[in-house]
Amino acid sequence: MAFKNTITQKAEDIGIKSLNKLNLPNALLIIPDGNGRWAKNFGLSIYEGHKKGAEVFAKILDTFLKLDIKVLGAWGFSEDNWKRPQDEIDKIMEVIEGVINGNLQKLMTNNIKFVVLGNKDKINNYPSLLRTIENAVSKTSENNGKTLALFVDYGERFALESFAKARAEYKDLDTYALLTKINEGLPLFDMVLRTSGEQRMSGFGPLASLAEFVSVKKNLPELETVDIVNALREFSKRQRRLGGR
Repeated sequence: MAFKNTITQKAEDIGIKSLNKLNLPNALLIIPDGNGRWAKNFGLSIYEGHKKGAEVFAKILDTFLKLDIKVLGAWGFSEDNWKRPQDEIDKIMEVIEGVINGNLQKLMTNNIKFVVLGNKDKINNYPSLLRTIENAVSKTSENNGKTLALFVDYGERFALESFAKARAEYKDLDTYALLTKINEGLPLFDMVLRTSGEQRMSGFGPLASLAEFVSVKKNLPELETVDIVNALREFSKRQRRLGGR
């Protein structure tokens, strides 16, 4: 088994090395989807699905470290996810906290800046999570390599309201410069990768307004490095004219 894993890892590394010769996105947003469906398929609780999804995200982060991509975003919890049962929401917040704590040393070691965007009001109801976020953001604030952006209680309504408030204060900035200013310096995303085969943005908002969308049929807990490689190859083939010729 160890030999097989070594061969698989070498194949993945070769695939990633070849990717870095292609036209990759500067900023990639992951919309992780399908944890609940995966859990149901295996007769497990939704909580187990979210935990497995978190394990896979840690592997996505490992792949990100090897790629010539500057920004990785993950939409961890949308403003519409509050409609879910309270027990599930509580478990998701627990999983998010675990993901941050479990990967903080990796962020520090690899010079990755960690930022969190979204409405903090309801997150105040989860003091342990809030402390974890503040600690990770603080400890990585001086890092200047790549950036990992986590979106929690985030969506189009929040983004548009934030933009409207900022526009009143920064009247001279153009639209995209203002978006960058109010979003921790993040650029617009070039690519969105969504798991579970869904073909929609679900109201993420203007930061992904010009992104290329690539859907992967697998649920997040099933996602493998080869799926990310294939999605990025798909992106590299596209001609992004952005209204030009």
